[in-house]
Amino acid sequence: MDAKELKALSIDLMDAVRQRNLSAFSLKCEDFQIRIEAQQAPVAVAAPAVAVAAPAAAAAPQAQPAAASPVEESFSGTPVEAPLVGIFYSAPAPEEPPFIEVGQQVKKGDTLFIIEAMKTMNEITAPCDGTVSRILAQNGDMVEYKQVLVVIE
Repeated sequence: MDAKELKALSIDLMDAVRQRNLSAFSLKCEDFQIRIEAQQAPVAVAAPAVAVAAPAAAAAPQAQPAAASPVEESFSGTPVEAPLVGIFYSAPAPEEPPFIEVGQQVKKGDTLFIIEAMKTMNEITAPCDGTVSRILAQNGDMVEYKQVLVVIE
C-alpha cells in the first residue's frame, strides 16, 4: 500500500470512527499499523438561579442544574454573586460543616463558599462585614456567572 492509499484509508477510518461515536480504533497489517483515538470536547452547561432558605451539607453532592426562577428578585443588603460558572459547595469537604449559615456574622475576607470550575476549587470571600441573611444555592448546585448566591446585611 503506497502513501496515497494509506492517507485515503486513514481519512475513511476517521470518518467511520466519528460516525459511530467510537473512542478508539486500531488496524494492524503486515507492513503498517494505524491507531485512531477520538477526543470528546467538554460541554459546559449554565443553569438559571434558584432561591432556597438554607443549604444542607450533603455527604456526596451531585451536580444538578438549579431550578428556574421566573422573576428577578431584589435583595436588601449586599448580594454576593458567582464570579464564574461552576459547582457551588457550602463546605470545604462533604463531612465538614458549612462555611456560613443564615444569621452568622461574617467579616470582609471570610470564606463564604467554594465554586469548583474545571477541577479548580475557588474560595469566594465576603466583600464586606455583616450578617448572612440569605443563602440562595444548595450544596452541589450548578451555578452561573453573576448568579446571586448569598446576601449579606
